[in-house]
Order: sequence, then C-alpha cells, then structure tokens
Amino acid sequence: MLAICFISGSCAVHHDFDEAAWRESTLSRDRNLLYAPHRNENGYFNPWLPVFERKGGFWDLRRSKRVKAPEDLDEAKYNAVENEYDYLAAGADTLSFAGHATFIIQMNGSTIITDPYFSGRAFIILDKVARRFNFEKVPERPVVLISHNHYDHLDEYSVKELVKRKAVFIVPLGLKDFFIKLGVTEIHELDWWQAVVLNDIKYTFLPAQHWSRRIGQPVNSTLWGAFMIEGSKKIFFSGDTGYFVGFKEFGERFPGIDYALLGAGAYEPRWFMYYMHMNVEEFFLAADDLGAKVSIPMHFGVIELGKEPVLYPPYEIDKYMNENPAYMKYKEKVQILRVGEYIMLENRR
Repeated sequence: MLAICFISGSCAVHHDFDEAAWRESTLSRDRNLLYAPHRNENGYFNPWLPVFERKGGFWDLRRSKRVKAPEDLDEAKYNAVENEYDYLAAGADTLSFAGHATFIIQMNGSTIITDPYFSGRAFIILDKVARRFNFEKVPERPVVLISHNHYDHLDEYSVKELVKRKAVFIVPLGLKDFFIKLGVTEIHELDWWQAVVLNDIKYTFLPAQHWSRRIGQPVNSTLWGAFMIEGSKKIFFSGDTGYFVGFKEFGERFPGIDYALLGAGAYEPRWFMYYMHMNVEEFFLAADDLGAKVSIPMHFGVIELGKEPVLYPPYEIDKYMNENPAYMKYKEKVQILRVGEYIMLENRR
C-alpha cells in the first residue's frame, strides 16, 4: 500500500467516503466512452472517468487505520495450501489459483498464466505468505497475460523465469520494449478491444479502470486492462480495476462467460482505493454484470497492499453470502479458492 502511495507521489486525504454516491456516479457513465480515444499528451487515461482526485500526501495514507482481523476469521479455512503443480504436465483442463492475481489455466492444449508474481516482493513490500513455485513444472510455450505494469502484476523475476520456458507474452500498449529487454522473443502488444488468436484460443484485451507507473516509466505511459479468454471455456480476467460500466458492456458483448476471475482485495481505505480496486460488494456487482456462471475472487492471500488483512477478502465474501439474504443466491455462483488450490474446468470441485 505504501508503495502505491510512493509511486503515485500523492494520496487522498482521509475523509468519510460516500460509497452510494460513488456507485451512482460510476454507473451513470456513458458506455460509449469505453471505445473512445484514451491517450493524450499526458499519457493513457480512462475516458469514461478520467479524473481520480487525490488531495493528500504520503502521511495521510500512512496514518489511516488498518482493518482489524475479526475474531471469527478462521485463518485455517483460507490459508494457502501446498501445490507441487505436477498435474500441469498431464494437460488436463484446470484452473489453479497461484496467489494474488496469478492463475494458471490449462485448456485447448495450452497453458495460460495471468500476471505471474512469484518473487516475494512488490517493489518495497514483502509478501506476507511464502510460496514455493517450480517454473520447470510449467509446460513449454505458455501464454502469459500481463494486465499492467505495477510490480505485483508485472514481476521481472517471474518474467525471466518464464522466458526459460519459451513463454509467449500478451501485453498492453507501451510495454513491448520492456519485455524485449527481459529476453522475451514473442510478444503481442494490444490496445483495448484488440485481439490475438494463439492455438485456437482468442485473447481480447479490454478496458479496465486503473492506471500505470513503474520506476523508469512515467505515470500512465503504458496501458492497463483486462482479458477475455475464449477457448473451450470463456474466462474473464479483470486484472486490477475499480468497479465501472465496463462490466455491463463485457457481459453483453461476451455472453456465456464460464469463469470470471475478479479482483477483491486491496480495497481499504475506500477513500483512496475506490477508483482502482473493487471491494466485496463491487465484486458481487461485477459478477452480476458479467453474468458469469462462476466467479472467483483474487488479489488476496499473498501480499498486503491495502489496509485490510491478507485473508480478509475471502472471509468477507463468505460472510456476505452466509449472513445476508440478498447475497445467498451467490453461493452457487461464487467459488473461493485458497492460494495453491485448483479446480477441473469440466467439473467444479
């Protein structure tokens, strides 16, 4: 969290956040702007909601209160599980949650990895949960999807390890040269709504409500986004995003989504995170908008980038579904995976 503040150079001042007003504002945006030009002399921007107001500084965020872990948070229920990933060699259709925003998907004979992050450090922030991952278990020529250039989603160590597996990368505009310097030989650089087909799977890069910056890359000099993956199953990967009108558009334009991999973490404090990360209520709203058969939360379980505990998001999702009648309908549509857990795509486990 402090890294986000440091990199951006500015943070919002603490104040009471009006969640209802924010929700009303974001849903009132013109969906046509999802197709509008999104780059000017200052870099890339979100044309449907281009201004993210930040009024405070580093110390405002640092002084904000942490969310205390509830007494009934059963860590054993959500803790990471050991996974040697031996089953990847068999090539069965599986979806593995490797932690944070990293999923390993196998379908149509391809191995697909989203935002691989295994170095144990995102800029100056260390992981809270240690993971072991042997890159040699990854079949050769995996397709690697990168949503944006933040350190917890674009991890140089993981990229270099996957280069040894002859990985093919699909990245946002502005990042091709960065990957060439890391030794990647096959790169597909996409703008929003552009697509590429590899091994009978179509990958479409979609808008997201976020931003970009990395040391050596000025703010918003590279694009950010989400992915629709269309093979034997249709899988949506949100990357990092706030809740926005894009989800309704995606649900209508890509009907029949089988799995939606949606951010639900690093959402506290809301007065700062509202624009770029979804909270639990918005996770459910996005799942509804997409019309996904199964929605799987991510962006938790490894590293604390927000003010909530690392296992708080799955606890809160469970609490919503178990205690609030309005959310009980999701119990058959939401599947929480622990870090290291996996499912067979044909049959939910």
